[in-house]
Amino acid sequence: PYNNIYKAMNYIIENDYLRVTIRSLGAEVISVVDKESGKELWWNADPAYWAGYSPILFPACGGLWNGEYKYQGKTYKMVKHGFVRTMEFVPSEEKEYASISFSVQETEETKLQYPFAFTLTITYALNGKTLTCNASVANPSDSEVLHYQIGGHPAIMLPDFEKGADVVGYMLPEPKDGISVVRASEQGCFGGDRFGIPQDTEGLIPISVDTFRNEALIFDKSQVKKMTLLRIDKQTPICHITHGAPVLLVWQMTDLLCPYVCVEPWYGMPDRIGYSVDLDIRPYSQHAMPGEVSMHNLWDIEFCL
Repeated sequence: PYNNIYKAMNYIIENDYLRVTIRSLGAEVISVVDKESGKELWWNADPAYWAGYSPILFPACGGLWNGEYKYQGKTYKMVKHGFVRTMEFVPSEEKEYASISFSVQETEETKLQYPFAFTLTITYALNGKTLTCNASVANPSDSEVLHYQIGGHPAIMLPDFEKGADVVGYMLPEPKDGISVVRASEQGCFGGDRFGIPQDTEGLIPISVDTFRNEALIFDKSQVKKMTLLRIDKQTPICHITHGAPVLLVWQMTDLLCPYVCVEPWYGMPDRIGYSVDLDIRPYSQHAMPGEVSMHNLWDIEFCL
């Protein structure tokens, strides 16, 4: 709604191992290619399964109850996951061979959903076989605190996908013991119950329709700081995903076996079902003081080529 999609351009960073393509619309990774084999490692946005690649979530993660929140006595409407995924980011003038930054600022239209000035900068960098995504959130105000949530939504291709299969891969959380999840459900918000996860004796979580039958797995409370994706032999790693966020959400479409899985570090949570709350007390909200720049590691993905 805020930008002409036809302005979007693609930018490439690469090193000896990987070639990464980032689209200026939403500052979104749309391709990661293993240069030696030529194989695509990133989800390709096939609309038969899910038409996204890896949106940046800001200034909300997940659903808002009734699509709204309150701030200083006023009610605002905001779309799920926030609005920057539909905005045109500006690439930095200084682009290195293996890293690039993109920035976006508020507009008069964004202020209708979110009454703050901000500068959001997303930086991608390659180091060997690892792709890193970092974010900085600058608050230009000299008097007002900037309240927000921010998250990543990377989608990894599953090389062993076959239609009709029971399982198309596995996930190994670290730590693997003593963990539980909440579930997103109505309006993308979560309920108060906690659930165990379907792990086998080795601590592996199958990537299957049953695992996502009741929507995403949401590991909150900084329980899981690393997730390894494995092929169906349970031995061969696809990638290792590490992050600095307090929440890690894992998602596929419900009731549809998919050729990808999204492993999403969030500095934020959806609303609780039935409760529309003030922006500054939404679960795991972040706060940039006047004149401050807050830094966030969204994810580091080490591809096992």
